[in-house]
Amino acid sequence: MNTKTVVLVGVPWSVHELDDAIRDAATLGASLLVVDTPESLAQIGEQTAVRTRTVKALDPLLIADCVRDDEPATVLAITEFSMELAAAVRELLGIPGTPSAVEARVLDKAQTREVLREHGLTRVGFHRSSLLAPEDLLGGLEPPVVVKPRSFSGSHGVTFVADRSELERVFEPYDLAETDLDDRDGRVAHLDGDHRTHEVIVEEYVPGPEISAEGLVVDGRLTLFSLTDKVNTGMPHFEEVGHLVPSKYTRERSAQVEEYLQAVVSALGFVTSPMHAEIKLLDDRIELVEIHTRYPGDRVVELLQSAYDIRPYEAYFDAMLNGRVPQRPRPTGEHYGVGFFNGPTDAPFAWPSYAFPHPEAVVSIDVDRRRAPKVFAYEGLRIRYWRAGHALFAHEDHARVQENIAFLLDNTPGQGGSGS
Repeated sequence: MNTKTVVLVGVPWSVHELDDAIRDAATLGASLLVVDTPESLAQIGEQTAVRTRTVKALDPLLIADCVRDDEPATVLAITEFSMELAAAVRELLGIPGTPSAVEARVLDKAQTREVLREHGLTRVGFHRSSLLAPEDLLGGLEPPVVVKPRSFSGSHGVTFVADRSELERVFEPYDLAETDLDDRDGRVAHLDGDHRTHEVIVEEYVPGPEISAEGLVVDGRLTLFSLTDKVNTGMPHFEEVGHLVPSKYTRERSAQVEEYLQAVVSALGFVTSPMHAEIKLLDDRIELVEIHTRYPGDRVVELLQSAYDIRPYEAYFDAMLNGRVPQRPRPTGEHYGVGFFNGPTDAPFAWPSYAFPHPEAVVSIDVDRRRAPKVFAYEGLRIRYWRAGHALFAHEDHARVQENIAFLLDNTPGQGGSGS
């Protein structure tokens, strides 16, 4: 059997995701070729055995020329900032997939919400704005609102504003002189869909539980894999502390979520790609918070593999290489969760307790005092928090896993109380 080459554009932020991708590609008789700059490829290290190719810059023409002789079966990305870039390379090589214009639309939260409004898929008021024009930050909206960068993820730069007296808080993590420079961060691909971090979207705040949904779109048709409970620090920055699969809302809301998200991915123009959507569950409807053409990070793929009989990357590669639509995965019967040891980037990490309320649900704990934040800022946006480690949990009882993750939240430095 001839081995097919799958080109991955960009080293993922978490190397364990690359390990899963390597394994799942091999299952299908394919091998991965990772293309990135020398500085980024150095992050992989010697423990991950994968072919690599260097380019001097993250430019679609350079990448296409670099891999053309390998005759790649497909070109993909599994990291946040390379989705549009990988699509542009596919287009240069004549390989089908979700178009780069769609990737740009999804990356831009303001464009996404405009599409939702045009198709009647949101009732949330919103306003495109810039931190360089503070007098027009809110537009015609009134608090409570949430302000967030148009093209970033991980809750970085997200701020809840309860009333106008809190508007100054929005500007605190930004160096606005830095965000307006012509020089861009060389670690990240910058194409037409990318926006500087001073460009923000202001949205009406929607109360209610927030969860995520994971699935795979093949030729425009969504197969929902799971709903995932999220634990965060709440107002004002909603920093994510943990995830739990399957969600406690799975039985009552899955069908409604899948129907809504099918309409969303159709409106946005997904062709074949993973789908990770963060959504609010309201009594009478669902509202999209944001959506991505990738699987979630934060070890959620690992949780999916344990909670369901599925390997998400294998399903994705199979769809791109063979056009195969995945089977809906079956749950294994246990709940799996991950909780993070979050710490502020401007202080040494300190963890006060490992006395989880349900030690029988603890699978593993990973903390290394030698770790340090990967980045402290991104183009003028100061990164507030980082993950010094994580704990994995598993139990038949959803509540025990949930309470262990909540314990991490209650012991997160500078935070208090339970997440939503």
